Amino acid sequence: MKQQFRPIVNSDLIGDFITIELPGFPGAHPKPEPCRVHYLTMGSGEPLLLVHSAAQSIYTWRELMPLLAENYCVIAIDLPGFGFSDRPLSLNYSMDETADAIVKCLDALGVKKTHALGVTMGALYTMYAAVKHPDRFMKVIALTPGGITDRMPKKIRRLEGPFGAFWREMYTKKDFEKYLPLFYYDGTVCTETVVDQYYKTCDDHASRQAIMYAIRNFDEDYALDTIKKAGREFFIIWGDEDRLQPIGRIFELREMLPASVFHSIRNTGHWMHEEKAAQIAEAADRYIRYRGEEA
Repeated sequence: MKQQFRPIVNSDLIGDFITIELPGFPGAHPKPEPCRVHYLTMGSGEPLLLVHSAAQSIYTWRELMPLLAENYCVIAIDLPGFGFSDRPLSLNYSMDETADAIVKCLDALGVKKTHALGVTMGALYTMYAAVKHPDRFMKVIALTPGGITDRMPKKIRRLEGPFGAFWREMYTKKDFEKYLPLFYYDGTVCTETVVDQYYKTCDDHASRQAIMYAIRNFDEDYALDTIKKAGREFFIIWGDEDRLQPIGRIFELREMLPASVFHSIRNTGHWMHEEKAAQIAEAADRYIRYRGEEA
């Protein structure tokens, strides 16, 4: 009998909270800083961690999570700085700090080892965490791993530059209405409700600051170089109609990560996990069960 799960909405009431300790940094924040992290669990079986991208939250898994939970104990976290987790003052959102924060969440949840699935920036965070902490991760699925590209709206790319602090305050709900449809192949998926839910956790200074620093300190080249040297296998999935991270990127990653397994899904865009949740869930489950042999 199919399990029934409560619909996921963007609310601090949908999940629970754990507290992790961030290390701080010399100067303004030299002492460790506690950070309250919002998370949601669903289903039973082997653990499967979900890691979202910048400006996202647990809400992004609303279609995929219940499907994965048919076979796994799925754990979705709001990364520090996003969703309903704290906006820590001492976090600079580097690859290392974010990867360590993910593992600290596993510690707080009592999860010794897990499968994991991440999307875009969250996918690369997860891949990097897996090579930095190999004993904590089993199979890792990466949906369109990468950061900001020249295909993305100029207003988003400006957050990386010297005037990012100015541009971060310029984001309005109208910008979300304009840009969010670009993340989908079928723009009609991005309804008014979807826009409202995403904007809900980005509509304040602290949230915009977290987005800016996450984008500014996302070192894709450094992460990929570290991942390449590790020689670890990943399951990398791409949408063939991704207009922000074109599928041609797969060929570059094939050369860089020859041990990995690659898969594409037709008629879907950048956020394929929202458009094609059933196909993603099926591919991920097949890969985890058969260790990539039939993925």
